[in-house]
Amino acid sequence: MVARGIVYVGDLKGPGGPLNNYPVVINMSLGGSVLDAVEKAAIDYAISQGVIIVASAGNSGNRGMGYPGAYAPVISVAASGWTGEWTPPGNRSWWWNQDVAEPTSPGDFYITDFSSREKSGQDLDVAAPGSWVVGPYQVNSGQTSYFFLGGTSMASPHVAGIVALMAQKKPSLAQAEAESILEGSAIPLPAGCRDVPQPSGALEETCWGDDATGAGLTTADAALAATP
Repeated sequence: MVARGIVYVGDLKGPGGPLNNYPVVINMSLGGSVLDAVEKAAIDYAISQGVIIVASAGNSGNRGMGYPGAYAPVISVAASGWTGEWTPPGNRSWWWNQDVAEPTSPGDFYITDFSSREKSGQDLDVAAPGSWVVGPYQVNSGQTSYFFLGGTSMASPHVAGIVALMAQKKPSLAQAEAESILEGSAIPLPAGCRDVPQPSGALEETCWGDDATGAGLTTADAALAATP
């Protein structure tokens, strides 16, 4: 089913398709433990047609990345967090009422413990916000509210949106070039630790290695500036 969806979008983008003259980006907030041969063929086909594919890295921590995110041609995304997301203690609206730091200083951000680490044969590209990200959430049938969720499925759409802006600026943007620009313009987040305040006000140390960040934290302004 996933492969058929990818092929369908590839056909829309390909020669003679209704989207042939338009940029097309797929976001895949899903994954499995192996790269299925049919799914791989579908991804290769879509990319050959000019589609750009972004996928979540997975939420398995040290157990490694999920696929298709771990597949090298795909732009994969780890989950970062903001060190001030739970301050001050008891702030139930979280960062609704916060002046969130502009993403320029690596010390303001961290890699979540659940974000999948890169193992041998896997390829992790960049990181983006994936800790307590607010978005629409259906709480009851026909009733939509907003909720805070954490996961690389929250991080991947950030990057898909950035890629869409890049492709708007350069409609001929292809998969490999988009990945190169994102990696080259990212803010490095080398291996390290951060003391992250929790809802109780207590500090919790969060650490990660170089296998957790890819090229670092991607930002829209830097990626767009680097897009010719």
